[in-house]
Amino acid sequence: MSDVEPATGRADEISSPSPARRPADEPTADVVHEQLSPRAVGYWRASLTLRLLPLAVVVTVAALLLSSLPGGLRAAAAIVAWGGGLLAIVVVPPIRHRIWWFAIGDEEVDLHHGLLTITRTVVPMVRVQHVDLHRGPLAERFRLAEIELHTAAGSLTIPALDQEQAERIRRQVAVLARVPDDV
Repeated sequence: MSDVEPATGRADEISSPSPARRPADEPTADVVHEQLSPRAVGYWRASLTLRLLPLAVVVTVAALLLSSLPGGLRAAAAIVAWGGGLLAIVVVPPIRHRIWWFAIGDEEVDLHHGLLTITRTVVPMVRVQHVDLHRGPLAERFRLAEIELHTAAGSLTIPALDQEQAERIRRQVAVLARVPDDV
């Protein structure tokens, strides 16, 4: 029996897709597509609130103090500040969680994220120089941590991981990248 397809006359291709033919939104074949922690949504909402609340207060106070502006414009500035902030806090985190994925294989780390601009980054494991695990006070409250992978070209972050998952990934990348574990 022949390996050639009768209709095209071409030999059958290897069953796994080549890297050039892999869909852009799928992780590489040898790795598992992982999502961030479900608690990331609450964490990002709290983080946005802590950043946007002072901004909304400043805009509102400035609008009240600028008596040279018409009352309607001052009110509109305050409404936009509070409404836009509230909209961002409610809408952005669930979307951000849904589109953020990562995959860690034996030979590469694959990250996919972005809201308006989608970023896909694939880093060969041999390029990873060291791995950091970060937990700030707010992340600690949500039992989350982030992993930062350092290469000669810069660093990449995988945010909002469960603390246990982050520690497992840190160890896994350290072993695969042959990074000494001094911790």
